[in-house]
Amino acid sequence: MTQQLLKGKTAIVTGAGSGIGKATAHLLAEDGVRVLIMARTENALTKTRADILAQLPNAQIEVFAGDACQDAAVEAAVERAYALSGRLDILVPAVGGPDYKPVSVLDRASVIHMLELNFVSAFLLIHYGLRKMTRGGAIVCVSTGAVGQANFGLSAYTAANAALERFVRAAAFELGSTGIRINIVRPGATLSAEAIKAKNLSQIAEQYAAATPLGRIGDPYDVARILRFLASPESSWVTGEIISADGGMQQCKAPDLMGLV
Repeated sequence: MTQQLLKGKTAIVTGAGSGIGKATAHLLAEDGVRVLIMARTENALTKTRADILAQLPNAQIEVFAGDACQDAAVEAAVERAYALSGRLDILVPAVGGPDYKPVSVLDRASVIHMLELNFVSAFLLIHYGLRKMTRGGAIVCVSTGAVGQANFGLSAYTAANAALERFVRAAAFELGSTGIRINIVRPGATLSAEAIKAKNLSQIAEQYAAATPLGRIGDPYDVARILRFLASPESSWVTGEIISADGGMQQCKAPDLMGLV
């Protein structure tokens, strides 16, 4: 997308210290968006900002360190983003992640943690962000392809993301009259080359690549391009949708990673 269809708009991207969130912030900035990036770690955000500015020297990137699962932090981030230009157009809640535990050893704390991380973090950004958004805004959430598959050790993780998907569909119905669209993307196994190397995840990446019809795992930019599309006017007739970006993984059974995590 080279026409900068989003130029002049303001966005918040959570989970922007790495992965899909970082890649999405980069692509939105490339399209002329002012982007407030949020994550818990200031160092990670500083690196995200520096990496984006190295390629886009004129990009407007605001850093906000805070926990996306906490009301006060999210409300403050929304206020900061709105203050940048007196508008808020795009929300991308990209916080989330799995916790591999078989059903037999799951406990209440583990389930609540998965709900907080994968559902509540998105809900809070939507809850506070809607107060500042106007007609034409777009919300793009991130789920997981694991929701539609048989997986080992991911029952709480997939349940939390299934709840988010159902929330998005209900919200699309309610928000239609306001002109605000909301959609959600289901990524497959997605890791940057740096993450695979830094976290010693090569075996996991190889197993997922072997089980994926397109023969590789996803790069964060594979998913970020879909998120950018759903935030843009090019998807103005799309709301309440669950879109997979997974190399065809929805057609297959996920590999058993319990011995590797």
